[in-house]
Formats: sequence, structure tokens, C-alpha cells
Amino acid sequence: MESAFSAVVVRVSSNGEGIPCLDATLFPDGGPKPGELVQIHGESNTGKSLLLHELIARVILPGNCGGHETGAVFIDCENSFNRLMLLSVMEKYILNLANPSVAASLTPQQIATIQRAALRRLLLVRCYSLEQYELSLVALPDRFLKDTALSYVLIDSVATFYWSKCTEQNLVRMDTFLRTQCKALRRLAEKWNKIVIFTKPSYFASGGTSRDFEYGSPLEGSSVSTQVSTLAGSSSRHLSVLNEFASSSASVTIEHRIELAEMDSPSPRSGSHEANEELRFNAFVTTQDKQYVRFYLIDSFGFNWIEQ
Repeated sequence: MESAFSAVVVRVSSNGEGIPCLDATLFPDGGPKPGELVQIHGESNTGKSLLLHELIARVILPGNCGGHETGAVFIDCENSFNRLMLLSVMEKYILNLANPSVAASLTPQQIATIQRAALRRLLLVRCYSLEQYELSLVALPDRFLKDTALSYVLIDSVATFYWSKCTEQNLVRMDTFLRTQCKALRRLAEKWNKIVIFTKPSYFASGGTSRDFEYGSPLEGSSVSTQVSTLAGSSSRHLSVLNEFASSSASVTIEHRIELAEMDSPSPRSGSHEANEELRFNAFVTTQDKQYVRFYLIDSFGFNWIEQ
């Protein structure tokens, strides 16, 4: 169990109350709130794991540097945790969002000190098997009791160990596996008043049949395909995301969905030919009754949101 619960650092010096808004770009209406689920999905290389690093940085950085100064648990099933990337993301927020009184006297040594203090608010859990992952979820309540400032649980990804569960002797449909995972995370979030953020690939439990391996009829209300549309903000994409939200929420409510996709068309304020040659992405942010579209680039400092 030690390998499944190896902490980067374990103490958090903050309260465990809800945060009004984690990131205004992704949650323009506020939130997420304690007890809620956030799903991040998309194709490979669209920045799902990187976005988790961005959110971790916002959670653990101090308030005078653009953060919320609270604790986070990162359950890493994909071996995606990148300390250097997290440090770069934190440096970006420190330089861009620090209070004037702090920014006026920032030095590389002070930035490093802020980063080290922030890392003490992060608990890293590495999982290499389905058993370790499930045991880690079971062990979380004890962690919450020992450290009440742990406010967020971030998981990359809930789909990692699906093929350990789905065998020739035990055929399990992706929708079924995902629904089971979401129910467990919902119970965890509501009972312990935590915010749970998780990733999954776009193809996983997207409503297609080619990857489903459970005998019998499809689940009632199974979701429609969430493949990337060819035009950002198109009506087909809008309907696809909202239909997926409505159908899957019939079994487990997910308050916030963020779909990341590479763009096939120019984003706003990209008039030059050279700008169009850059890899650009959009994020479809969906709640129960609204949808927003955000545009971004990925650089050495993480996500670079494009002004709309």
C-alpha cells in the first residue's frame, strides 16, 4: 500500500471550506462546489493531464499568488505527474497573478520558496493496478480525517485500468465501468464534502458500439458520440455535448464537463497565416443548462488561454 500512497508532501495549512471559483475561465458561473464532480475528456494530446496540473497549481498556490491555498490529492494512474511542468505552471501564475506587493520584490529564490511551500499542500498517489486504485479510494477517508484541508481529489484517468476489469471471462461495457466509477466518486464527494475532478479519453463510454463488450442490450439513455466536431461552436457539437450530458446524468450527475479538442478552424484574433499554423485548441465547458467555448494554446508554461 505504501507505493500506492507515496506523498510528495503531506501537510496542508488551510481550511477545507468550499472555494467560490477555482478558475473563472473554466467555471464562469463559479465553482466547482464541494460535493460536485468535474469530468475532463478529449482526444490524445489535447492537454487533459496538463489541465489537471493547471488546476492543481491554482488549488495549492497561496492566495497572494493567484491560488486558493488549500490541499489536493492527485491520484495518478497514467504516470502523468510531471514535477517540472507543475513548477513551470506555478511560476506562470506567480509571475502573472501575484499581488503587487509580492510581485514588486519577487526573485528566483522567492519564487522557489513559494513553489516548495505550495507543494506541501499536494498529496501524490501513484497507482499501477486496478487493485491499487480501488484501495487508494478506500483509504482516502482516513486521509481526509488526518488532514481536513484536503479539498480536491484529482484523478488521471478513471479509464486507465478498464482492461484489467474487462476480460474474456468478465466482459464489461465501458459505459457500465464508467458509471460504476462515477457512482463511487459521487459517494466520496458528497460524504466528505470534496470536489472530485477526473479525466477520461473521448472514446471511453462515448456511446459507440465498437468498443463495448458487455452482453445484452445497451444501457437505457446511453450517451451519444462525443467525437470532435470540425467547427468550434457548431450546432452539431453543441447538441452532441448537451445530449451526452443529459443522457449520462440520468444515472450519475456530473455538474461540470470540459471537453478538450484540437481546432480545425481558426480561433478568434488569429488573422495572420502564421498564427493559423500553430496548434490551437478549444474547450467546451458544459453545465446542466449552459455551454461555453474557450480557446487555448499549449506552450512550455502550460495552457495559454486566448482572449475572446
